[in-house]
Amino acid sequence: MEYVELITRTAYRSTVEDVQKLRDAGWKEEQIAEAVYITALFAFFNRVADAFGIPAQDYLAQGKVTP
Repeated sequence: MEYVELITRTAYRSTVEDVQKLRDAGWKEEQIAEAVYITALFAFFNRVADAFGIPAQDYLAQGKVTP
């Protein structure tokens, strides 16, 4: 989760050492790539929703997982 936060907040600061920590923890290359892709897509979708003024659905506060 620390790596995902790094990618979310300051992806440009990600280093080879950061990725190596994931490898040392047993992550495969595909898993690392998937974590980056999902993190980037989530940020992208949030930015698009914000740009178009789509209000937050706040499903957790409503006790729902889906609509």
